[in-house]
Amino acid sequence: FEAFVEATGHRTDAERDGAGGFGIDFETGAVRQEPGITWRAPGFPGFEPTPQHPVVLVSWQDAEAFCAWLSRKEGRRYRLPTEAEWEYAARAGGKTAYAYGSDAAGLSRRANVADKALRAAMPAATWAEDWDDGFAFLAPAGSFEPNAYGLYDMHGNVWEWCSDWFAADYYAKAPAIDPPGPAGGRIRAIRGGGWFNAALQQRSAQRIYFDPRFRYCLLSGFRVLLEADSLKR
Repeated sequence: FEAFVEATGHRTDAERDGAGGFGIDFETGAVRQEPGITWRAPGFPGFEPTPQHPVVLVSWQDAEAFCAWLSRKEGRRYRLPTEAEWEYAARAGGKTAYAYGSDAAGLSRRANVADKALRAAMPAATWAEDWDDGFAFLAPAGSFEPNAYGLYDMHGNVWEWCSDWFAADYYAKAPAIDPPGPAGGRIRAIRGGGWFNAALQQRSAQRIYFDPRFRYCLLSGFRVLLEADSLKR
């Protein structure tokens, strides 16, 4: 993301409108918006992001701009995954709550979630799990075991934007194969769970949504999908 910004001069929504992003008061747990909270400075005590950490505090629109730039740069088609594609990748062939099974304690080796490390930094995090993965906030990408498809951090670390508009009842009437998401809407889907959430919010089926301009130090990350057909070009 830093390379994208350097190449294009892109300013994220949090930087452009001057309002900043949404961070957390680590004494109370309250969410607050401040001009200085951006992808460069997420506001975690004693934490400095590195190129190995997932980017946060970017809006859906920022993520789309990144995908367009990377597609032009490489001459291939990169985009955000649909919700269905994201969940297929997260489940990695399984049908249980998590990619590896249904025991939440298995996340201690596989995901950066709210646990003792977070509680040590923020005593108000009473929902934190009873293990310590060593990361109070963001973890470098790939710090935990991958799923059966070889994909890292599908559970936890940072929630990830999907391409879809969000509709709560969409999958009750959607096509069974490759559902593309609703044709329109006001809010976009976000998946995956994050470092601030307990195990229940890390399930493969967990769905949330936000305005595409929203940016939050927990929720606003993304991963990209490379369309296989574009590899043949």
